[in-house]
Amino acid sequence: MNILQLVFHTSPFSVVGKNDGGGMSIYVQQISKHLSENHSVTVVTGEKADSFTDKNLEFISLNIFEPELNVEDKEIYLQEFKNKLEESLDLNNFDVIHAHYWLSGLVAKEISNVLNIPFIFTSHSLGTFLDGYNKERVDCEKIVMSSTNLITASSVFETMLIADTYKIAENKIIKITPGVDREIFIPDLSVEKENIILSIGRIQEQKGQLQTIEFLNNFKKIQNDFKCYFVGGPSGKHGDEYLQELKQTVKDFSLDKHVEFLDNLPQTGITELFKKAKLLIHTSKFETFGLVAIEANAMGVPVLTTNNGSLMEIIENNKNGYLSENLIDSNVNNFVNNLFNKVTKYEEIRLSCIEKSKKYDWMKTANELESLYEKLV
Repeated sequence: MNILQLVFHTSPFSVVGKNDGGGMSIYVQQISKHLSENHSVTVVTGEKADSFTDKNLEFISLNIFEPELNVEDKEIYLQEFKNKLEESLDLNNFDVIHAHYWLSGLVAKEISNVLNIPFIFTSHSLGTFLDGYNKERVDCEKIVMSSTNLITASSVFETMLIADTYKIAENKIIKITPGVDREIFIPDLSVEKENIILSIGRIQEQKGQLQTIEFLNNFKKIQNDFKCYFVGGPSGKHGDEYLQELKQTVKDFSLDKHVEFLDNLPQTGITELFKKAKLLIHTSKFETFGLVAIEANAMGVPVLTTNNGSLMEIIENNKNGYLSENLIDSNVNNFVNNLFNKVTKYEEIRLSCIEKSKKYDWMKTANELESLYEKLV
């Protein structure tokens, strides 16, 4: 098969954790790599980046806009992207189109209508997650979902949300969970753990890093021996402002010796932190899945989360983490304190994390997508 992957708004092969590069980038990287073992895969973005070819995988940047441009300001380039796409490639050669994010979906819909090429849509994020409910985006997402042949969802939570909010028939939505890169996220039980807490994600209000700082301020009343690293760069229109707010809050709470902001790191750098860390705190308000949680578990790191959506399908209390509505809670403090002080209990949870993560594998994700493509073709 000749497979076209459209990722209009961000380059999936650029730095993750910066600008608009997040879990979706890792998703596209991984499925493209695995699918290209048996098929020809072409990935196209509008973001300026270095194009490359690697055996059956070709990545093309149409070099339309800068990576730093806010995603809201990229919409005006959709028509230019479609025009350049048609000029650069013979689209009739493709058997199937996979559109990632709603902006790519709008382009895929137009191409599919004209050339009668089947297309699959994966949202990775939804307009209903945004504060103030972005009706224009939600309307566009519904148009895309109504037009596509199939929709993939990463969790039961996302499946039900799409079905209920966008009024899409459930038999059109296929749940395919993301995976873990087993070549990178390898647990090393020989490394001695330290009282290190991690918060990993782009710095934006939706990710809820402020909650983590408030937890640390409360937790230091019972435990003063810990370090928390925030990994990720500012993202979105107000990312820089939010980062300054976080840093000021750290000062206000006198947490300077406990907190460090590391900006974005490559996945290899993150694994080095995972090897030593005892906990990942995940405070994102909305997630279609929560990739970093299973990556942490794969490294033997439990996850403390306030997410009451998709993370409920991943985290089991006192098994591979802890799920709470509020981090300012005595039960949360007790859970973290036990991780820090009770070696036997931590080792039990650590092994449970590794075991529970084994069902997530990018090869499995790619194989399930391949089956969908073949049915449509």
